[in-house]
Amino acid sequence: MHKLRVRVLLILIFGGFLMVSTRLFYLQIVRGAYYKDYAENVRIDTRSTAAIRGRIHAAGGELLAFDEPAFNVAAVATELPGWRELCRPVLKLYALGRRERILSVRDVTVIVTDAPGGRGYEVSFGVAATFLRREGTELAEKNEHGTARVVVPRETAEVFDAVAAVAKAPVKEMLREFFEHLALVGRGWQRLGDPCIVARDVGFLPAAELDSNADRYPGFQVAATALRSYPYDELACHEIGYMLRVSPSEYSRWREAYEGSEPKRFLPDDLIGRAGVERALDFQLRAPRGTQTVEVDAARHTQRVLEDVPAAPGSNVYLTLDVDVQAAAESALEGQTGAIVVLQPATGRILGMASSPRYNPNDFPAQPPDPNDPLAPLFNRAIMGLYPLGSAFKLILAVAALEEGKVIPHIECTGEYIGHHCIDGKPHGSVDLHDAIKRSCNCYFYRTANEALGIKTVVRWASLFGLGQCTGVSLPGEKPGLLPNPSWKYRRFKESWYRGDTCNLAIGQGYLQVTPLQAARIVAAIANGGHAVQPRLVDRIVHADGTVEKPGTGGTVELHLHPGTLPQVHAAMRAVCHDYGGTGRRAWARSEEQPDWIEDQGYAVAGKTSTADAIIRGKQATIGWFVGFAPADDPRVAFVVTLEHVGGGVHGGEVAAPVARRVLERLPERCLAGVPGSDRRQRARERLLAQGGKAP
Repeated sequence: MHKLRVRVLLILIFGGFLMVSTRLFYLQIVRGAYYKDYAENVRIDTRSTAAIRGRIHAAGGELLAFDEPAFNVAAVATELPGWRELCRPVLKLYALGRRERILSVRDVTVIVTDAPGGRGYEVSFGVAATFLRREGTELAEKNEHGTARVVVPRETAEVFDAVAAVAKAPVKEMLREFFEHLALVGRGWQRLGDPCIVARDVGFLPAAELDSNADRYPGFQVAATALRSYPYDELACHEIGYMLRVSPSEYSRWREAYEGSEPKRFLPDDLIGRAGVERALDFQLRAPRGTQTVEVDAARHTQRVLEDVPAAPGSNVYLTLDVDVQAAAESALEGQTGAIVVLQPATGRILGMASSPRYNPNDFPAQPPDPNDPLAPLFNRAIMGLYPLGSAFKLILAVAALEEGKVIPHIECTGEYIGHHCIDGKPHGSVDLHDAIKRSCNCYFYRTANEALGIKTVVRWASLFGLGQCTGVSLPGEKPGLLPNPSWKYRRFKESWYRGDTCNLAIGQGYLQVTPLQAARIVAAIANGGHAVQPRLVDRIVHADGTVEKPGTGGTVELHLHPGTLPQVHAAMRAVCHDYGGTGRRAWARSEEQPDWIEDQGYAVAGKTSTADAIIRGKQATIGWFVGFAPADDPRVAFVVTLEHVGGGVHGGEVAAPVARRVLERLPERCLAGVPGSDRRQRARERLLAQGGKAP
C-alpha cells in the first residue's frame, strides 16, 4: 500500500513537471518569437510626427495658401472619467463573439441628443456592416445593422461641458467626434488610448487654459497642429481650392499608404484637398510624416527617444496667376454670375481665371457653402460651366472657310435662311466675310456651313480648335463639353442630322456646349498664329530636395494655317470693336461715360460679341459672351467673358464687352511690356484711382 502511494505521488509529480515543461516549451520555443515581439511592442512605441504642407504661390511669388500654427483639443478615452461605461456599448458592436468577425463597414451614424430631464446627453450609435459568421461548418457573410444607446455618465458629461465652454465649441459636436473615433477603434484602425481631436483651432488662450490646468479637465490634452490659411480670402478661390477632413472611405483606402507613399499615409483627423490645386496636387503638397520611436512605461509615458526620423515639408507650387489680373477679373465680375479667363496666347499661361459667385476657403470647414445653393458658389464656371458658344463659333467657320478655299465672296442677307433668322431678324444686305464677322451676320454663316463647308468639315475644324474635349488644365472637374455631329445625334435621339442642325451649329447654338476655358483656347489659337496651346495654371512644382518639376507644358496642336488666313480674321475682329457697325463698338468708343479706348490706352482690341440662348437652373436665360485678344496687332493676352442672365433679353456686346474693358484697363503694365502708349495707360490708371477704382 505504501509503495502504491509513492508510485501515485511520483506519477503526479512527473506529470505536473511534464505539463509545466511542455507549456514552457510552447511559450519559449514554439511561440517565443511572438511573445518577444509583443513585449517589444509594449515597451517600444512608434509615433508619427506632423509636417508642413507645401505652399501655393502666385506667379509673382505672393503666398496664396500656407500652413500656420494652431491648436486642437484632443480627448483620450482611457483617461476620461467613466470611460468604460462610455465606450463599452459601442465597442461591443464590433466584438460580437468568437463566431463572428466584421469584414467591412458601410455606414456609421452618430446622433447626440439631450438626455430626458436634462440629465446630460444620450448618444445613438449605429453601424451597418458585413459580418463573417460561422453557420455549422460553413462561413457566411451577413449584412447587419447594429445600434447602441449610450447614456453619457454624469462625470464625463461635466468634463465635456467644461472643455466645450473653454474651447467655445459645441459639446454635442465634440461628443460626435469622440464616438466616430470609437468607430475606428472598433475596426482596429486606432487604439483606444490614442488621442481623438474633438475641437479644432481653439485659439491660444483656450489652449493655454486647458494645457496649464490639466487636472481640471481629465482626459483632455492640447495638440499643436497646422491650420491652412488663405491670406487673399476669396481671391482665386476656385483655382486654389479648399481642404476638409478625410472621409472614412478615403481613410480606409489611404491609412497604410497614400498613392504608394507610406510616409504620406492618412490619420483619421487629417485634411485633404477638396477642390482646385489643393485637390489636383494634393499628393505633391502633402508632406511626408516623420516617425519617432520611443521607449514607454506601462502608462505609455515616454521614457526616452530611440530613433527620430524628421518630417519633410511638402512641395511648393507656383501658379501662373497674376494677382493683379486675377483681382481685376474678379472685381469686374462682382455682383454677376459668370466667368472670365485671361491667358497668354503664346504660352497658354493663365493670368486670371475668375468665377462668380465666390467663396472664402478660410471659412472651411466651419461654414462650408451650401452645395444646393442655386447660385453654386463652389461651382467653377470657367471649367465646369457648359454653355452654347453663340456667334463666337463663327470665328472657327471663318478660319475653316479661308483654309478650305471656300469663302463665299458675298451674300445678300435677307434676314432669313431656310427658316432660321439673322441676328435680331433684320436683313444686312450685301455682306462679305469681313462684314459678316463685324456685324455678326447669321445668314452668311448659315450658308457657309451648309453650302460651302458641310457638317463634316465644320466638325473637323471645331475639333482641331479643341471643342468636345478637355483642355488638360491642372484642375479637377473640368468638363469636355459637347461637339455634336450626325452620328452623335443618331445615337442620342435616333434621328437624322438636318440642315437646320447645321445652321444651329454655325452660330454656336443647338446641342453645342463649351466651357469658357475652351473658348479662351480658341481665341488664343487665332491670336498666336494657329497654335492651339494647352492652358497652364501650374507653372512649376518645387520639391523639398530642390528639384523643379514643370507640369503640363505640352499639348499644343498645330493648325498649320496659311499665312493669309488669320490677318483677315484679325482685321474683322478689330472692326467689331472699333469700326462703325461693329457689334462691340459701344464698349470701346467714346461716350459721356468713357474715353475712346485707342486714345486712352494706345492700342486697339480685337474681339467678337456673342449671345446664346440656354436653360440655366431650369429657367430660360441668355449667355452673353465677349471674346478677343489685345493688342490687336501684337497679342499679349487673350480673354473670354461669359455672363449668365436668367430671363434673357441681353446682348453680349451690351453686357460682356464692358466687363472685358474693365479687365483690360486694369491690366498691369508688365503684361503689356513694349507696347507703345505706356504713358497714356499710366494716366488712365491714375484717373481710375482718382475715380475710386482700383488699378495695379
